[in-house]
Amino acid sequence: MNHANRDVARFDRWSRTYDDSLLQRLMFDPVHVTVIDELAAAPPSTVVDVGCGTGRLLRAVHARWPEARLIGVDPAAGMVEVARRLTPSAEFHLAPGEKLPLPDSSADAVLTSVSFHHWADQAAGVREAVRVLRPGGRFILADIKPSPLRRLLGERARTAAEREQLFADAGLRLSHHRVAGMRLMRILLTVGVK
Repeated sequence: MNHANRDVARFDRWSRTYDDSLLQRLMFDPVHVTVIDELAAAPPSTVVDVGCGTGRLLRAVHARWPEARLIGVDPAAGMVEVARRLTPSAEFHLAPGEKLPLPDSSADAVLTSVSFHHWADQAAGVREAVRVLRPGGRFILADIKPSPLRRLLGERARTAAEREQLFADAGLRLSHHRVAGMRLMRILLTVGVK
């Protein structure tokens, strides 16, 4: 079983108690606040959250922009099942980030928060985000900031320069990077525009 499949299986098992985890308050909620702050620059009408887990970020987006169309995509069936139950205001799809089951140019914001390092083919995932973005749409990638220790342990986090290259290769114009301090780890937020 490869890295990505192991991760999907682990998140599938974790889905029932995922929202109860202390990690939600210590790490994911602050990341979500940072992502929503980025979205506020141009309020979205259609938002896709790739690696949506239980839909927690989409619920926060809904609280801020209740008229926005919300779409979640996750490869773990358990996560999608819980998301559908907890987030009836959104639609959810069981799929990896590399194969988004959405039409071309159908969203003005594609988000991913602390899931990118789990993606099997990050370049293909970024290309898919670009495919579903409308012209002028934004891809907001918030993921762990790599460190030498994480690299040594095989972590698949990407540096700012590596993200810039992935974005350029996929046809995104880099808007900016932002480092956010979380209690458990540093998050690098990268924003690209189609």
